[in-house]
Amino acid sequence: MHTYLFNLEKGGLHEVLDPRELDNTDENTQAITLMCFEEFKADKTIPYKSGLLRNWDRRTISKVERYNTYVQGILHIPAKDSGRFPAVKLAFHLDGTGLSMVEDGKMLEKFFHQMEKTPVGACSLTGFLLTVFNMLVEDDEVDLEKLEDKLARIEENLLHKLPDNFYPSVIQYRKELAALRSFYEQLINIGEQMQAGLDQQDDEREYNGWGVFIARCDRLHDHVEMLKEYLLQIRELYQSQIDVQQNRVMTFLTVVTTIFMPLTLITGWFGMNFPNMFLMQKPYGYLIVIGVSIALVAAEFYYFRKKKML
Repeated sequence: MHTYLFNLEKGGLHEVLDPRELDNTDENTQAITLMCFEEFKADKTIPYKSGLLRNWDRRTISKVERYNTYVQGILHIPAKDSGRFPAVKLAFHLDGTGLSMVEDGKMLEKFFHQMEKTPVGACSLTGFLLTVFNMLVEDDEVDLEKLEDKLARIEENLLHKLPDNFYPSVIQYRKELAALRSFYEQLINIGEQMQAGLDQQDDEREYNGWGVFIARCDRLHDHVEMLKEYLLQIRELYQSQIDVQQNRVMTFLTVVTTIFMPLTLITGWFGMNFPNMFLMQKPYGYLIVIGVSIALVAAEFYYFRKKKML
């Protein structure tokens, strides 16, 4: 567990190394506690946390619940393409005594170290949460562009060769996009609820800040929707390439069948062995049939080549 003091006037954050610092705080300083889930579960000083405990293991839920005296929320963040951090879970509880934050990794600890070096400016703890939320999505535009580049390379490769593992890859991308779509939708709802708890006149800067965050998440959501449409187009392109390949095979088989059909007719005709059949008694009858067969095959090859069927 780590405890930090946040200065509301300057936006400065520093970790409490000596517990006696907590006794010397003023009205412009509030405490922020960072803990793991087990510490949060065992902490008896945080009231009304049953909702967070219940939703902690629900991997697709990110939401905020507002009450008269406190606000609490949970975020399930999917893994990002940049690899900055894997899929993580965060939770927070904000009331008049301070802010408690819970995570199952070390991501927030790194963020807090960055904030210690760079003050975020005068704001409330709600504004501090806004800074954390913005950090969570600060590189998501780049991640989505990288994902779009990967899909573009798949599309280009489809024009040259059909991959063996196309559908497993598509299913994986579809799952990733579905998780991101749900995540950004829930972030938009979280931002709207956090904004709704502010007075636009008294907290205009933070109110507008949450509005910018909502608009950013909305753009990210639209980008994910576009990528889902793009992935659908790639699947359709793959199916069309399969159809083209099958048509080529069927065309080739049809041409081969057509080429050898006259030869089948000739062999069947002369295989009947009726007396006095044409060319049966001629000394060069066999060679004449061979010549006619070769001529027919050559003529058909020429015709199909001219029609670009071979």
